[in-house]
Amino acid sequence: MPTVPNAGAATQAPPAPLVPFSSAAHEHTEPFVDVTVTPATAAQNLGPFDVPAYGFARNIILEITTTTPGALGGGALNADYPFNIFQALSLNDVNGAPIFGPLDGFAALQSNIWGGYAFRGDPRTGPGFSGVITDTRLFLRVPVEIAHHDGFGSLANQNAAASYKLNLTVNTLANLVTGGAPTAPVLRIRAYLEAWSLPDAVDMVGRPQAQFPPVHGTTQFWSQNIRPISVGQNTTPIVRQGNLIRNLVFIARNASGVRVDTVFPDPAQFIWDARVLLTDTQAYRIQVAHERAATNSARDTGVFIYGFNHSEKNQLGDDTPMLWLPTVQATRMELQGNSAVAGTLQIMMNDVAPAEVVPTERYVEQSETGFHPQVGTPTAQA
Repeated sequence: MPTVPNAGAATQAPPAPLVPFSSAAHEHTEPFVDVTVTPATAAQNLGPFDVPAYGFARNIILEITTTTPGALGGGALNADYPFNIFQALSLNDVNGAPIFGPLDGFAALQSNIWGGYAFRGDPRTGPGFSGVITDTRLFLRVPVEIAHHDGFGSLANQNAAASYKLNLTVNTLANLVTGGAPTAPVLRIRAYLEAWSLPDAVDMVGRPQAQFPPVHGTTQFWSQNIRPISVGQNTTPIVRQGNLIRNLVFIARNASGVRVDTVFPDPAQFIWDARVLLTDTQAYRIQVAHERAATNSARDTGVFIYGFNHSEKNQLGDDTPMLWLPTVQATRMELQGNSAVAGTLQIMMNDVAPAEVVPTERYVEQSETGFHPQVGTPTAQA
């Protein structure tokens, strides 16, 4: 006869699902820098400023406004104004190593546009933006978080004794205005921390909550390397290998430091571990960058993008690692092609150091240089 279950036996309820981190945490902002500065004959270092300890750091937002108007005095604004107000800016981790930068302000602008950290990432499209010396107003983001929808890439920031450091260097007046007898504006610089709160272990109804963002410890970096370019055929190495490459931004300048397209090769070959991965013209590279970015600003002359952060809806940002390029220290990466004009290429790299949590879920790509991670028994996130 079939057995009859014991009607009196207690049945164990299935465990409650884990509330995702971005549902359990809350967005937080707070100011921590408010200084005034007047560009002068020498660059001025501001900071380091301690980033306040709170939850998980997402971004630093800089707000720059004019308190006393400047004047051109017959001179001409630099083409990179107002972003070149910053000769350099950087965010360092608690051990002093740079996470962001040092980058100049115009390069930081490009990281905002092509990093995809906001739906409208170009600060020049903001409702309050003004790029004239009599009334300068702009916002600029120093990114930490990679994806907003789940907090991926945000970093623990809960130790006031070991804080992240923000460093700012204000440019000289001569680099902001060329010629004439200009009057420097007085600028007010404010900085705000964007963060996630630390969730409780359980919510009000007893459901367990994720207290860390996904794959916590994953860190993105923005760095740069400047390479000379001669007329004719060039093979330009792309250094800083070993992480996953999310984005590459090239800024081409002639010998006078002016941004021009003709320093960048046309056509160009992007080579990755002896593979010709991409071969295309300047016009093609400009077109695909336009298709993936939500910006209405005119294209910046001399800027060319190799982006791998468009895995969601073929749009930049809020992405997964799906398209990122894995590298090891031995990876050989180059840009090859013929340049019509001599100058320099400022190569900005946005790379990601992944935290290994489940070895079987690491980012795997066949490679002759040895990117073959060990596959072991999956482990739970600590």
